[in-house]
Amino acid sequence: MLEEEILRVLEERRFEGILQSDLVRLLKASKSRVSEVLRVLEKNGLIVREREAGKNLRIWLAEYSARRVKVGILRASEYAKLISAGEYSFIVYGNAIDLTRDLALGKIEFGASPLVTQIMFGVMMKNIKIVGVVAENGSGVVFGDEKNGVFATTEMSAMEMNLRATREKLGVRSFRYCDSPECLLSSLGEVEGIAIWEPYFTQIEREKLPFSEIVGDFPCCTLAVNAGFLRGNEGEVENLVRGMSRASVDLDKVSRVLDFDRQVVEKSLSSYRFAPSYTLEEVERYLKRGGVEISRESLSGVFEYL
Repeated sequence: MLEEEILRVLEERRFEGILQSDLVRLLKASKSRVSEVLRVLEKNGLIVREREAGKNLRIWLAEYSARRVKVGILRASEYAKLISAGEYSFIVYGNAIDLTRDLALGKIEFGASPLVTQIMFGVMMKNIKIVGVVAENGSGVVFGDEKNGVFATTEMSAMEMNLRATREKLGVRSFRYCDSPECLLSSLGEVEGIAIWEPYFTQIEREKLPFSEIVGDFPCCTLAVNAGFLRGNEGEVENLVRGMSRASVDLDKVSRVLDFDRQVVEKSLSSYRFAPSYTLEEVERYLKRGGVEISRESLSGVFEYL
């Protein structure tokens, strides 16, 4: 169907969108038929069209348009309270690096990703500010089929930090880096273990070990805002931070946004403590445990509310 084709193209174009004239050429459809379908999609709130360069119209899926406040998240149940905090456009990413890069570039206004990822981008690019801790814990090691000392993880993540902090206990000899949970899961037959987050961790029926049982409590993810958006929108930022800490989890909404079974999400929530507080000194100790050292001056410049 033409409607499905249009939605597919717009999902591929994400924040860039596409000119209506280019869409007509790409789909090799009549101008009148494309216009008719777009009118219906716009009326139903699925797309946004804005005039650009004379008579041209640029089209986006509504969640990617500049009219919406966009919050980038990973497909993880640690964001349950954040998702339940209000009516935002939640953009689900496959990995933390792409998410945090889009936050730094201003494609999204807020981003929730691992603390270490946000600190690295914040120190290097100086245009994101961490405004709250989303949750702690919620990940662990799922053991694979081999005894080769190779552990798969995502790069610059709480999982990598914890693997580095427990190298001797777990017998970690080397890392295999993945850019998605699907890559991690497909590695189980070739590695000694994978470090993966909830609700994948709960869902997998294998021998496994939560990181909290080895290293104690740890911050898994933080909420950051693009510095350009922060200027002039301090009230909205404070509302989201406050709303996240006070929200009651809407399991139906969370399972829908994450595309996970409701029962799996509900079961995984016991792995977390939501909206904890950390001092700068505690953040320093966490980073050092994972082999990351950053000066106090550089570190303090990344945080807005800590």
